Amino acid sequence: MFRFLRPDLWKILLSIALLYVSSALWRAFVISRISDTFPLGFPFQFYLGWGPCPPGEICSEFNALYLILDIIIWYVVSAFIVD
Repeated sequence: MFRFLRPDLWKILLSIALLYVSSALWRAFVISRISDTFPLGFPFQFYLGWGPCPPGEICSEFNALYLILDIIIWYVVSAFIVD
């Protein structure tokens, strides 16, 4: 039933490319609207940096769960595309 989800080199490469391209497009869109935020990840934003940052402050956040969900979503999309 879920044979299309078996790992394959092309599925993995395509999912990495889709994650990179979607993240870059989302980042470009957000930066064009809000100039001091720098997100990564689409559809879930797993990293966000903002500035200007005062000295000694932490001006970024990271969510590993969103990164894993992004990887899973883009892998399933690439599995549908390849098979």
